[in-house]
Amino acid sequence: MTKEILYISYHFPPYSNILSNRATEFTRRLIESDYKIFVVSAKNNKNAPIDKELLKAVDSPLIKNTQVYNLSFSSSGMASSVKKISFLKELFNVFLFFHWLPLSFLKSCQIIRKNHIRTIYTSAPPFFSLALGYLLKKIFKIPLITEYRDPWSDNPYFLGNVSEFTKKNYNKIDKKVLKTSDAIIAISEGLKEYLLKSFPSIIQEEKVFVLPNGLDMSSSLTTDVVFPPTNKLILTFTGKLYGLRDLKPLIKIISSVKDLGKLKGVPLEINIFGRYNFEYLSNIIQKYNVSEYFSLNGFIPRNECLKKIAESTLTLHVGENFDYPTISFKVWDYLSMRKKIVYLGRVDSFTARFLKENNLGFTIPVNNHEAGVKKFISLIDRLASNQINLEIDPKQLSNYTWDNLTPKLIDIFNKF
Repeated sequence: MTKEILYISYHFPPYSNILSNRATEFTRRLIESDYKIFVVSAKNNKNAPIDKELLKAVDSPLIKNTQVYNLSFSSSGMASSVKKISFLKELFNVFLFFHWLPLSFLKSCQIIRKNHIRTIYTSAPPFFSLALGYLLKKIFKIPLITEYRDPWSDNPYFLGNVSEFTKKNYNKIDKKVLKTSDAIIAISEGLKEYLLKSFPSIIQEEKVFVLPNGLDMSSSLTTDVVFPPTNKLILTFTGKLYGLRDLKPLIKIISSVKDLGKLKGVPLEINIFGRYNFEYLSNIIQKYNVSEYFSLNGFIPRNECLKKIAESTLTLHVGENFDYPTISFKVWDYLSMRKKIVYLGRVDSFTARFLKENNLGFTIPVNNHEAGVKKFISLIDRLASNQINLEIDPKQLSNYTWDNLTPKLIDIFNKF
């Protein structure tokens, strides 16, 4: 008998690009395992731009039987012109996602009444989808599986961006969702630890399961690993520089390394692809006199990103100046190309520990300039003397493929 799942995922093809990847990969494989998936997601908006490459995912025979409901009041989306942190901006940011709730609630109720839904599976952020799952669980008494891809009420990105009043209300909803959920999926061990530590009286450890993001190692781009000539050192960043992710510490480190004469004869090339503040970044690069090492490029489709990663010596990931408990989607994209990572972040962060323990990359400390300079010089010297094995053995990544992660998700479904 076909098992029917209501999957509430704000991000789903053909929208949202990388944020849709997890939902897409799981849905494809669940269909192969005799599941019928009903997806309630958002229509095109400024936080989920349409991606034509993802249209291919929707047309794939592995996903064509999925019933997808892309919902929104506005097909063109909305964007805020309010730049300052204020009640007005906070209100807009709440509405940006909240307007989707009534539509998604009505559609979800309709799906449940007309079908034999076995499980409700919600994924966040955006976190209002968790409240939707909570309401549906209360009304229909169907098992609820709640997935946290980021922390909510205590998210460090909220500092200075939401009021204490809003944060307290988020915390109340957080507790209700966690208490009501039949199972909780954390996207990393770090996030599981955060949830258990933050809500010790609400959830039990046996209720929380870790299911990280995954890799698609079957892509033709990942079969053969190619490296540039040994006389070139190419670092490639693809993605979005937002919030507390800032390239400035690395720019200052490279400037100091240059002043020490350690870049003479080193063919260093740092390529930046994606969305970022071009004027801000170019001004800093000029200020610290390192323009010859940086190439600032715009947004390119994900397939093009993977090709640029394939052409690099190492990849570049920019993290925060604090210990964030998850690993960025971008890290998994880099690893899928079997390229090691130079991580600009804290050495005590969850991402840095993961890379070090699995020999998948190197951390340049974001919070200690002198140590960062020494680390970067050491990295250059080791690369020049061929002391670093640049290629990642695919066996190291086998536990993180979507093919191996999907059975774990099914095991969770089968508990209810």
